[in-house]
Amino acid sequence: STSPNSTAGLLGNSTHNEFTTIILPVLYLIIFLASILLNGLAVWIFFHIRNKTSFIFYLKNIVVADLLMTLTFPFKIIQDSQLGPWHFNSFLCRYTTVLFYANMYTTIVFLGLISIDRYLKVVKPFGDSRMYSITFTKILSACVWVVMAFLALPNLILTNGYPTKKNIDDCIKLKSPLGIKWHTAVIYINTCMFVVVLIVLIGCYIAISRYIYKSSKQFISSSSRKRKHNQSIRVVVAVFFTCFLPYHLCRIPFTFSHLDKILDDSAHKILYYCKEMTLFLSACNVCLDPIIYFFMCRSFSRRLFRKSNMRTRSESIRSLQSVRRSEVRIY
Repeated sequence: STSPNSTAGLLGNSTHNEFTTIILPVLYLIIFLASILLNGLAVWIFFHIRNKTSFIFYLKNIVVADLLMTLTFPFKIIQDSQLGPWHFNSFLCRYTTVLFYANMYTTIVFLGLISIDRYLKVVKPFGDSRMYSITFTKILSACVWVVMAFLALPNLILTNGYPTKKNIDDCIKLKSPLGIKWHTAVIYINTCMFVVVLIVLIGCYIAISRYIYKSSKQFISSSSRKRKHNQSIRVVVAVFFTCFLPYHLCRIPFTFSHLDKILDDSAHKILYYCKEMTLFLSACNVCLDPIIYFFMCRSFSRRLFRKSNMRTRSESIRSLQSVRRSEVRIY
């Protein structure tokens, strides 16, 4: 994964400084505060929901990945606004950036698993029972976290170069020769992972839509529930395309131009701005995922409404009690 400031040497000057030191920190601060609020609420609600289905368990994994990703935002804000010491960037290259990308791709994988889960529930509801068991889901989820940790840890360990003012602006220069090779390999793996999930999402959405269209002609009453499944996977596809597709369309040419030095500075500068803005869109996923919880998870929306109703009732009771007290004082 390319560091956020990996082209600082190429992009200096007022425009770059205004973009990275003012605009980006403010944008990341906004989504950091929103994510803490939304995902904090999601954690509280999911804490009170049992793991009844594989779908709920996948959502809980996304909440964890989103919170871990959110924890990296303050470090990026400090780095981009240049509030920290110059050697602070070495900490970002070794830990924060690795954590950011690892959790971003963890979320991508779980979004793919959710779409497969919706497909199986709608199109093949009487398939292999082991595929629907919560035990299978837990094992599969654990495997996802293990694989992502396996990809991330070498990037962390092999970013072991001694930081100086000359190399601190480029994370690649802080990696060992083996670290550069592993970094390149992880880029290929993550890109393939994204493409596979993209194909799975589109395929599941088309398959579910076709199945619902055919079944609605024969069984109108039974198709309403399946239409809700179709709407829910539509939300997943919308979030996925909004957050992750623009970033990968920009990141792939940017990363390989950075590794191979095949473009001049002006072209690389344009790619950098595109990459940073689309990276921000990817980061916005931590605020959009709660929309998935609300629209797709009935247990989540019920618990949320129950909590809001309880708060409304308590406020009305308090106001009623205060009115009664004032009446008692008057008489």
